[in-house]
Amino acid sequence: MGSLSSTLAPIGMNSTQPRPDYLFIADDIFTDIAKAQTPEDARSIAKRIKETTPIENLTYVFLSNSSIRNKSKTVITTYSDDWQDLYMRNDFLKDDPAVRASFQSILPFDWGDISRMSRKERRVMALSREYGIGSHGLSIPVRGLRGELGVLTVTSNEKGVFSGPQRSSYIRTFAQIGTYFHEWFSVEAGIRRHADIPRLSWREKECLALCADGLMAQRISEKLGISEAAIRLYLSSARHKLQSQTTCGAVAKAIRLGII
Repeated sequence: MGSLSSTLAPIGMNSTQPRPDYLFIADDIFTDIAKAQTPEDARSIAKRIKETTPIENLTYVFLSNSSIRNKSKTVITTYSDDWQDLYMRNDFLKDDPAVRASFQSILPFDWGDISRMSRKERRVMALSREYGIGSHGLSIPVRGLRGELGVLTVTSNEKGVFSGPQRSSYIRTFAQIGTYFHEWFSVEAGIRRHADIPRLSWREKECLALCADGLMAQRISEKLGISEAAIRLYLSSARHKLQSQTTCGAVAKAIRLGII
């Protein structure tokens, strides 16, 4: 794949700075995902995200029928090789409570909120902690245009990292990453062509997502720290790419397409 150009805000787990309520990932990270040639390329991007954000691990699994037949080619993960080998060897996919919950939910969920786990599911979770994947997890189901399902999970050893004021930022940021990984795998599996989904920049999607939260251009400008004129430019560009005459229409279409 060659050298990857993307950069993320340098937020390390050992930083002495207060944890920010907002995560920023540069547009280039999404471009790199779209340009990935192999699963190894995609995994190198996941590793870079892990190293430059305050998470312990990141995993994306494409849960279409093709992924069940060929799991190793439809998983991106920063988990240790030992845990991956144990997981695959014992076919833990069918006993993974986060996978089961992803089929049942359309909303992101904390692992602590998963209820009524079976004995086998509890065993998978206990083993995962023993293998150091992270004590706490946030899973984000991702659904495509043709009903295909994937799930992106991030983990942490820090209690409460996926709750409180930073929760919405984590969800928004990693939902975008999950969507890009999902589209990449959809194309790889032959379910979709690159041309099916308009390619919006990170800022365009960010502005649309904040509009979906009910914020006006002035408030978005204050939140992101960029000019109101720039916000209006991003929204105008997003409307053009989504072929919508109104921002509300662009937001609705972006949600329907799984872009935000």
